[in-house]
Amino acid sequence: MGTDTGSGGDFRVLAVVPTLGARLDTLGRTLNSIVGQTGIKVDAIVVSKSVSTELSAVASSCGATVLRHDGHISAAINAGLAAAGDRHRYMFWLGDDDLLRPGALADACRALERNPSAAVCYGCCDYVDLEGNLLFRRCPPVFAPFLLRFVPGLIKQETCLFRLRDIKLVGGLDEDLRYTMDLDLLLRLQKVGRFVRVNRVLAAFCWHPGSLTIANRQTSLAEAQAVQSRHVKGATAVLFALLKNPVRRLIVYLDQRINRNSLRTA
Repeated sequence: MGTDTGSGGDFRVLAVVPTLGARLDTLGRTLNSIVGQTGIKVDAIVVSKSVSTELSAVASSCGATVLRHDGHISAAINAGLAAAGDRHRYMFWLGDDDLLRPGALADACRALERNPSAAVCYGCCDYVDLEGNLLFRRCPPVFAPFLLRFVPGLIKQETCLFRLRDIKLVGGLDEDLRYTMDLDLLLRLQKVGRFVRVNRVLAAFCWHPGSLTIANRQTSLAEAQAVQSRHVKGATAVLFALLKNPVRRLIVYLDQRINRNSLRTA
């Protein structure tokens, strides 16, 4: 397992791509965006319930290994995480239709190397359609780590590079969660390390009706707010209760607006 895309010091980065194996064209695009990173050593592992000959061929052509795992997405990511070796210092995961932007991994690694107490590096995210066309771009606000307690999605998981040590310290992803395991992980990581922001686009999230979170938006929002309620106490809990319904309505409205705009540009 592994693609050496540069010197990258004496450490490696682990990339986990969970997939159902139904989108092999976008999977290949995703893997190429990972192994095409320069200035860093990265190992890509594809985790799937069903490993077809075609899936294996796509992974192999991109220098990725394949792991069969029967669990849903959170468990699949944890299974990939368990494959980390001694030289893996950082990790991230991407959906099988999302993308890293060129040079993103090296920039994120540099940010974490300069901040050894940081648990996460994050940045801006492009939203693209299935063909990779840009729909819009979002950059997280300055106080995004704090605001995550009230507004989910301010830090896009696709842009996050995690310090492996800290993910292990908090116990990995919560396998009871199906949509917002990234939000839960970020909120738990705030207790063990700092967050550092890179002021550039690090990744692209593919917005389309088949996306797990988009297709189950009401359920994912309910799960997100249940996760947030675990992490708020005292005055913060009171503020969360006041903002819960307005935030939910705002997110639904923005999602509907994005869907209308994406249909116009399709």
